[in-house]
Formats: sequence, C-alpha cells, structure tokens
Amino acid sequence: MSLGDCGFTLIEMLIAISILSLLLLVGSESFRTLREQTVVDRAAAVVGSDVALTRGLAIRTRSNVSLAANETAVTYEIRDTAGTVFQNREFTAAADLPLTKLDVRFTGDSLTFNSRGLLVGEGNGEIDVFGRTKSMRVVFNALARYRTVDSAGGS
Repeated sequence: MSLGDCGFTLIEMLIAISILSLLLLVGSESFRTLREQTVVDRAAAVVGSDVALTRGLAIRTRSNVSLAANETAVTYEIRDTAGTVFQNREFTAAADLPLTKLDVRFTGDSLTFNSRGLLVGEGNGEIDVFGRTKSMRVVFNALARYRTVDSAGGS
C-alpha cells in the first residue's frame, strides 16, 4: 500500500457531503416545527396569565378592568374604565412570541372583570392562539382560573 492510496475520491466526498446536507435539511425542519409549537404553547400560557392579571388588577384598583383585543393586529391591552393602560401585548411577527391569529371568543373581542374580580357577562371564556402549524385554546372561568388545551390544526 502506497501513500497515494490513503485519501478519498471526489465521488466519495460528494456522496458524503450530499448525505450530510440531507440530514441537516431534515433536522432543521424538525427544529423549526418544534420551535413553532413551543412558541404557541408559551403564547397560550402568557394569555392565560394576562387573564389572571386582568382580574387581579380589577380587585386591586376596585374598578372594572378589561382585556381588549385587536384581533387583526394580533395584539391586546389591559386597561381600566378610565383608560389607564396597564399592559400592552403584541404577538406580531416582530414579537418574541409571534402568532398568526388571536381569537377572543367574547362579545366585542374583550373581557372585563368587575371590582369584585368576577367576569362580567358571559360565565366562562375561551381565547384561541394560532401559529402556522399549531393552535391552542385558553379556557378560563369567571374567576380567571385557566387551562390550556390543544386545538385541532393551525391557521
């Protein structure tokens, strides 16, 4: 065996590079899907905690406090009846938790807690958050206790 027989041929090198490229492509797509699912899970948890925050602020300020959504812009704000804004939340493409759609299933796309911490109007509520490949539903009761559940499909 001479020293010239120790290397790889060009064909062997191209095959190895092709296999590595294919593995990287499959891996990156799996990572992208996992990241999307994690973002939707986290966004649903944030929405649920903001519903609880809305109730807490209503009790603390002894006034009605609302979570008012702008579903088209994929945003909402938490504000009292005097117009004081306590929290702005964005789920736009530039945000940390980008969503494709936000659906507040309440009349007027907002929910309000009174000064006693009770949900005004409808007894229980739901807010859907949508990513490209996954959606979650935040289900909460009149006392802002919430849970998140998987919804079927994305938007």
